[in-house]
Amino acid sequence: MKDSHRVRWKAPAWAAIAALFFYPIGAPAQTTGLAPAATREYKDIIDEAGRTVRIPQPVRRIVSLAPSLTETIYALGLQDRLVGDTDYCDYPADAQKKHKVGGGINPSIEEIAALHPDLVLMTKSYNRLDTVHALESLGIPSYATDPHTVEQILTSTEKVADLLGAAEVGSALTNDLSRRLAELQQRIAALPPKRVLFVVWTEPLMSVGKDTFLADALRHAGAVSIVDSTQSWPQVNLEEVVRLQPDFLVFAESHFQSGMRELETLAELPGWRVLEAVRNHRLAVISDAVNRPAPRIVSAIEDLARQLHPEAFLEKPDDNKVKNEEKNTTAAMDSVSGSLLQSTAAVFSGEFACAR
Repeated sequence: MKDSHRVRWKAPAWAAIAALFFYPIGAPAQTTGLAPAATREYKDIIDEAGRTVRIPQPVRRIVSLAPSLTETIYALGLQDRLVGDTDYCDYPADAQKKHKVGGGINPSIEEIAALHPDLVLMTKSYNRLDTVHALESLGIPSYATDPHTVEQILTSTEKVADLLGAAEVGSALTNDLSRRLAELQQRIAALPPKRVLFVVWTEPLMSVGKDTFLADALRHAGAVSIVDSTQSWPQVNLEEVVRLQPDFLVFAESHFQSGMRELETLAELPGWRVLEAVRNHRLAVISDAVNRPAPRIVSAIEDLARQLHPEAFLEKPDDNKVKNEEKNTTAAMDSVSGSLLQSTAAVFSGEFACAR
């Protein structure tokens, strides 16, 4: 994965980094803006890690240290302010042209400082406290996000928009995303959820815990994970998966790019081949956007819902019948009305001729 949920980290390492972020961090010193500190205005803001951060106003130069935040900046239309991002910031395509400062876990502090950012955007679960301290020592403020549900992703997007002086744009964006989620819920609410295994990694087999935003995204798509774990990225026993027999296996594109060839490989592996979902080709492959807590996740949720519940996205035959009947009735009435008008006109024409 290319964001806070990249599985190259072992679970203990994730836990250690998350724990570090609970340590209170004092407000950083004056920022290294292009203008003298005396001429700048500042605003104290509490970020999603609970830190009070002093941020110059307005924020003109931004460095993003997470692909999800880069996507958010583009979704808000503020990409012209983005002066740097990470090696993994690859969406949209234009993000790849931005100045790269290294990885999110080990960015180059020198590269960041050379860009003279007003603000560095980070995520609590992905970036390290060491990076925060290094930036703070240079007087560069950082703001951390920390969404754990789909709703919190939208709220976090609004907070970032407000922070960057684009509150109206952020509100319009999240209102539209909320509307789409509500419409989706109306479609699938009456359908029983599909029991799924979201496959983060196959060797070793890893999935998602019940308290992650990814598990929440599954719920929004009309699915429920068979994995009941408080760990964010638990390693799963394949024998247990076989016992539970999920209705569907769900993959993100980044881990399932070879499509049917990959399915054929799974079908030949011990354990996997006895899964009914594999034998019956019940696999859902969705955009890598599902891995990132950014606005684009709503599109991934919609896509997954269509694959799991295709019947909810078909027009009902009865509705088509009614529409056709109404259409035919209207056409018939128009025809009759036209004939009556012609007949009436002929009668009046004849009467007028007789009167003359």
